[in-house]
Amino acid sequence: MTQNIAIVGAGISGLTAGRNLTQKHNVTIFDKSRGVGGRMSTRYSELYEFDHGAQYFTAKDERFKMILSSETFEDVIKPWDSRAFYKKENDLIPDTGGFRYVSYPRMNSFAKKLSKGLNISLNSNVSSIHKDKEKWVLETADGRVYRDFDLVILALPNQQAISLMPIETNYFKKVKEVEMDPCFALMIGLKKKYDFGWDSLRLNNNINSWLAVNSSKPERSTDQTALVIHSAVEWSKKNKSGDITWVQDQMEAAASKTCGIDISEAHHKVIHRWMFASVSKPSSEGCFYDPSLKIATCGDWCNGGRVEGAYISGLMVAKIIEGLV
Repeated sequence: MTQNIAIVGAGISGLTAGRNLTQKHNVTIFDKSRGVGGRMSTRYSELYEFDHGAQYFTAKDERFKMILSSETFEDVIKPWDSRAFYKKENDLIPDTGGFRYVSYPRMNSFAKKLSKGLNISLNSNVSSIHKDKEKWVLETADGRVYRDFDLVILALPNQQAISLMPIETNYFKKVKEVEMDPCFALMIGLKKKYDFGWDSLRLNNNINSWLAVNSSKPERSTDQTALVIHSAVEWSKKNKSGDITWVQDQMEAAASKTCGIDISEAHHKVIHRWMFASVSKPSSEGCFYDPSLKIATCGDWCNGGRVEGAYISGLMVAKIIEGLV
């Protein structure tokens, strides 16, 4: 039977679920942002571009490997053959953490390809959902109302999903137990092309945990240096509600020591606060579904984190729904 399905969230999980369900059902995807992809995102300026969310992704699950190598997606996926290191005290140690992929030509290109042909309502911040005569009703923060959905999928970070789902949802407590952590992303544009001796660097620094030369990724502009810096988890948690200017100053000072240049003098500087960037206490459920309420939830945090986990979670929730509705 054809169902009217609402998906809240146009990240990788939501798009994957929508792509698989739209073949048999009427699917509408809502997202508060002006573009798709969630943390698979790219920020632009006049001279620079920054993948300020997900930096790269790996592929271990055969289902994810299959989609990456398919004819549909092979033109938007490229390996990132980077000079990857982690810093231990004063030594640079090669980071051999596995084969890295990036989306091409921008990090959100994979999400855009996933979204092709889907019915997506952007700039739609769903602020509440409720049942009316067995049908779901969605309301947005600006007062728009969408009715007559048979089923709702919340493809959101767990805290955002909890804020929308009824407390009587049979998996409510399990979702609440998941812990997601914040992160600050500092985007630095340098007019000069620098060679730091690495393209990506992991740190045990108290402030910064990751630096990457975004311009080292395939087909990115290499005329200047675009540097992405991510803050350390514990420091981010401590300062997540702090003054953003102070946060930026601290990250710049730490990065200056690492890079050997004065980051504060950079031509372009922007900081972004991700409130739900990574998963410190993930679920292993894969996804969640309450057949009595006809509400489901998916996301990377349901499946160990990471881009691959997000894709598999969206795929799983679609398969479960297809077997039940």
